[in-house]
Formats: sequence, C-alpha cells, structure tokens
Amino acid sequence: MSDDILEGIFTKATAGKILIKDRKTLTIDYVPEKLPFRDEEARTIAQTLSIVLKGARPSNLLLFGKPGTGKTAVIKNIIKRLQKKAKELEIDVIVPFVNAKTANTAYKILYEIAEEMGINKGEKKQQVYFTGLSMGEATDRILDFIQKKKKLHVILVIDEIDSLVDKNGDDILYNFTRANERMYEGGFISLIGISNSLTFKDKLDPRVRSSLSEEEMVFNPYTILQLQKILSDRAKLAFNDDAISTAAINLCAAMAGKENGDARKAIDLLRVAAEIAERERASDVQEIHIRQAQEKIEKDTNYEVLRNSTTHTKIVLLAIMKSKNGNTGEVYETYSSLCKYTEQEPLTQRRMTQIVSELDQLGLVMTDVVSQGRYGRSQRIKIAFPSLTIREALKDDPILSTLAMVD
Repeated sequence: MSDDILEGIFTKATAGKILIKDRKTLTIDYVPEKLPFRDEEARTIAQTLSIVLKGARPSNLLLFGKPGTGKTAVIKNIIKRLQKKAKELEIDVIVPFVNAKTANTAYKILYEIAEEMGINKGEKKQQVYFTGLSMGEATDRILDFIQKKKKLHVILVIDEIDSLVDKNGDDILYNFTRANERMYEGGFISLIGISNSLTFKDKLDPRVRSSLSEEEMVFNPYTILQLQKILSDRAKLAFNDDAISTAAINLCAAMAGKENGDARKAIDLLRVAAEIAERERASDVQEIHIRQAQEKIEKDTNYEVLRNSTTHTKIVLLAIMKSKNGNTGEVYETYSSLCKYTEQEPLTQRRMTQIVSELDQLGLVMTDVVSQGRYGRSQRIKIAFPSLTIREALKDDPILSTLAMVD
C-alpha cells in the first residue's frame, strides 16, 4: 500500500466528525456503576456474600445465563463494594477473579489464582510458578497459603467455568470445594462459578455438583424494551450530543433482543455502527449504520471462527449442513462418513455432541429438543448462519474445500 493511500486514510479520519466521546464505555471490559434490571439478582448475591463480613464462609454459588445477560458485570460490581466494606472493617478478604476460557489450561488457572492472591510475591518455596509444578503441588501451595493466614477469607470467582470443565475436567473444582475440610487452623475458600451453559452441572461429578451448587441463580435474557433502556443509558456516556438517533438505538435493541437478549452484543453493535458512521463522515449514527454493522459483525465473527477451527469441528459443521433432519444420530452418521472420506479418525458420538454444544454457545448452531412421543426426545441441530459462509471459510482448506462446495 502506497504512502499516498495511507496519508489519505489518516487525513480523512481526522477530518470527519467525532461521534464517540468515550470509547471505553462501548468495550466489553467496561462495567457501569449501576446495571439496570439486575437489582434483584444483585441483592440476592450480595446477601449470600455478606456473611463474610461476619467472618463466616458464604455458600458456594453458581450463576447461569446466556452471554450478555449481566452475570459478570453484576459480580464485579458486588465484589468491588464488598472489598471496600471489608477494608473498612479490617477483614482480610481476597477475591481472585479468573476467566477459564482465556486461561485455557487448568494449570494456568491455578497460576492466575496464585498471582491474584499475592502468593507469587512471597517466599519462593510457596510460589506457584508459571510452569514446573504438578497440579497437586500447585493446589496444595494455594490452600496452604490460605490456611497459614488463619483469618484469610477467599472468594474464588471462575468465569466461563463450563469452559474449564469441557477442556480440563472438574478436578480443580473438586479440590477447591473440598478444601475447607483441611482448613482446621482457620481461613476458608468459597467458589462462585459463572456459566453460559444451563446444562453445565450435568457434566460434573456428583460429589462436585452437590458441593458447588449450594446456591444457584439464573440470569434471564434482556427483553427488547430493557435493551432499549440499557443502550440509551450507554449512548449518553459514549456519544457526543445528537450523535446517534433514537431510531438507531431502537433498531439495535430490536436486533439483539430478537436473537438472544445479549446486551454485550447490542453494545458491540452500537460501537461498530458508530465506527462505520465516522468513517463515512456521517453527522450521526443512523439505522443504516446499525444494519451495516450487523452484517459486518456476523460475517467477520463467523468467518474467523470457522477458518481457525479444528478439522473435526469443521467436519461436524459440514455434517450438520448436509444433514436432512438434523437429529444427533443422523448428524453423527454423516460426520463419520465425512471422516472416512477425508481419512480422519472419527471422534466418539459423545465428543461430537460436546463440539455441537460449544458451537451452540458460540452461536454458530441452534439446537432444540423435540418430542417423538413414545420414542422419547431427540435433539435437532441446524446451522445458524448462511452456508455460503462455511464455503467461504473452507475454500482454502486442502482437505475440506471440495466437500464444502457439494450440497
């Protein structure tokens, strides 16, 4: 690309009207001081955790809900206020917050817990190194640290906890839910798990399930009217005066509400639409920019996820696309045939079902359980985006490109 072209892009960017005054308020990391329509959930969770201010161990807590329903934001707000109050009362409360999806491995989760607890700033023989320890030794060092502090109260928050179990099993959860049995000198640890999957508990060992699920809460998706209010509040923080139309906000809320009530996706849609409007040097964000943003997000996200998926994930998607009725048995038969054709060793049906569940969480497939009368129930699976996107994403795949082009 020539310097003249780059100069033109940068000059055009500085010449256009600035619509966004505070970009961080449109990012995934921004947590507002108050979350609309989550007062009841926040009150219940706060009541559960408040017992720590009396020196007692709060119940373990599981939070369920689809992405963008406010689970993480509510917990972060409560933790912030709880730690402030604990400091005023001189109560030693630590709240390690780890994301199991970004940590990726079970050992990395233990390392991040140790980092957030300050263990790795102490004596070397007590530290949890980035590599080099067994899982058992790393866990023991964390629990020994809590026990030696005697009056230390730990509330461990694991976001995307379903990702931990899917990838690494539930050994970490078993060790931490049973940890208080060895805290005979004082101190304790409570767990808060945040999951996008309502069926997450089904994958747990019964002993872990009973210990972890002392209290539970489901966050329901936002309605369209609730999303309108959320987006209007966020627009006041993010945009300059008269930089976005009410119609654009309402359309954005309608799109997100119609799909899954995902506030995070709605705000992301707002951000991308504003960036498109700025690039076009528009005077404000209009409905057309929201529609363009929706098209861009769907194309970019699905395409990138597909292009970078494992070979078996791609084959599962192809099997769903080629399936006639979409039930699990037929999809697995098609998947097995495609594996044979491509000289791949097929995974078990259980593992294929796990891949389908992961794709469902990503929004790439839709699953429904349908009744078949006296024959029981069956899961129906279908692709949640145009098949053209699959063909486009797999066109450079030397193994699957040909299969993707054949109906």
